[in-house]
Amino acid sequence: MKLSEFGFEYPDHLVAQSPLAERGQSRLLIWDGKSESLRHSRFAQLATELRAVLSLSDKVPVLLLVNDSKVYPARIRVQKESGARGEVLILSPHSEQNISCLLRPLKKLRMGDILVCEQSRRPAFRVTSVNPPRVENVSGLPLIDLMNQEGEMPLPPYIHRDPAKVNDPSVSATDRLRYQTVYAKDIGSAAAPTAGLHFTPAVLTDCAEKNISVASVTLHVGLGTFQPVTTESIHHHQMHSEFCMIPRPTMSSILDHVKNDWPIIFVGTTSLRTVESVLLRTVGIQPSQACEQQQPLLSEFLSAGRLDEEQLIKSSDEWIATDLFIRPKKRDFIYRPMCGSGIITNFHQPESTLVMLIAALVGYQSWNEIYRQAVAEQYRLFSYGDSSLLIFPGVR
Repeated sequence: MKLSEFGFEYPDHLVAQSPLAERGQSRLLIWDGKSESLRHSRFAQLATELRAVLSLSDKVPVLLLVNDSKVYPARIRVQKESGARGEVLILSPHSEQNISCLLRPLKKLRMGDILVCEQSRRPAFRVTSVNPPRVENVSGLPLIDLMNQEGEMPLPPYIHRDPAKVNDPSVSATDRLRYQTVYAKDIGSAAAPTAGLHFTPAVLTDCAEKNISVASVTLHVGLGTFQPVTTESIHHHQMHSEFCMIPRPTMSSILDHVKNDWPIIFVGTTSLRTVESVLLRTVGIQPSQACEQQQPLLSEFLSAGRLDEEQLIKSSDEWIATDLFIRPKKRDFIYRPMCGSGIITNFHQPESTLVMLIAALVGYQSWNEIYRQAVAEQYRLFSYGDSSLLIFPGVR
């Protein structure tokens, strides 16, 4: 398929520039893949709406899989000793000397240049390489402490407001709070797993009361997730590699739900890619083959004896690199994950790998209709925007 087939038009004012005052008040578009019907609600009603769209009583357990990766304040504004301004965007937050990063403006930097923090004038980095960009921490602080003191949250480029130009410290403080999920735990993401930004303690409590449990996986979101597709054929695009892991308790919960035919709902594309990557690796399917033909479900592997529970448990608690790129093979192709009944996700940018993933999961024509309706109904788009609950076709 061609890149241009995944574009859509929208007015600029629909791109959310700030979070809503309350997380749970974001709108929720609900798509039922069984009946191809669509309706509108609020995220605060997620538990009730999930039960309704799945046609399940509270007696049937539902599992939400969330990505608990924590965003770090990766963007640090700097100046050269000459006074020229720029920024360092940290990509490897657990390094100190060989720190992978983005440097701007790169063309004016040389190896050995010292970069000082713009506000505090603290010496922060020495440039050790410009191709690829690398720096070392010379601040005297651990890198995570330096980022916490001097850094800003790495907001996407389509959010045009600049906290440094607003001259209001509360703006940056709000982003530190709101460009982060309430259950974030494991530091490692250079961008937020945005599907989880809508959850509040009240929503989680409501889920628990309705027998909807939450289990975590971890995928550290890199900037490569948002890397533009530049090839005319989407099948020639190479995904950036990211690290992910399924904890043992979560894998046990997944197994319980698969064996009992209880629903699993992914919270975000990163959660789905994590589970799919680990399962495909465990059963020996190459990521490049996953979108070429329909693969058996996890339940089918288990019932046929081609996989046992011990193998799955052994695959948990292990960090793996994934470059899994889920996209439609053709317009009438639907990707069937090895487990799962649906996904909670935001509305993504045109021609992005995230849009292609959604089109693969619900079907190309259904994706077109969902996004057409979202724009027509004035849904807020992208990272700080509204949410959707999409039930996969063929789910009971």
